[in-house]
Amino acid sequence: MSKHEYSARTYSVVPYDQEWPKSFQSVRDALVPVFGDVAERIEHVGSTAVPGMASKPTIDILVVAHDITAIDTLNPKMAELGYTALGEYVAKGGRLFAKERNGDRLVNIHCFPPDHPKMRQLLAWREYLLTHPDEQMAYAKLKQDLYQKYPTDYGAYRKEKDEYMAGLNQRAEAWWSSEEL
Repeated sequence: MSKHEYSARTYSVVPYDQEWPKSFQSVRDALVPVFGDVAERIEHVGSTAVPGMASKPTIDILVVAHDITAIDTLNPKMAELGYTALGEYVAKGGRLFAKERNGDRLVNIHCFPPDHPKMRQLLAWREYLLTHPDEQMAYAKLKQDLYQKYPTDYGAYRKEKDEYMAGLNQRAEAWWSSEEL
């Protein structure tokens, strides 16, 4: 994504909110009838899935689906729920739906097949942060510091955060592989 595509995006980084798991469950409950048998599972991922983690208040959800092309047939139903279909926005072979209000991203629905590297990465990252509090604190501090530095420049925030995330993702993947989860 180019910096230009982030130019209209507003964002914030806030302390952990005890309501995030309830928000996930509410969204999940609305998705289950839409995805039906297409979804193998629906999980809460991202920073809002890690208790105590400061985050953008965006609920990230992973939908694991064996037939990723079947996801495309759900675009009209997802639009009825207020989601925009963004296609392979995150990674080739995946799908993304986003719900926004007044420029704020409320929910991301990441759809991947079970063997997709990005699916594995999302789960490894979540589990790693759940079991490594020092990493969780360092990542939360980084996000808070970057928000203070770039409160109105989401592109700059993402650029620096993504550089850090590359290393964090490597550590999470190595840990996940060693744990054989």
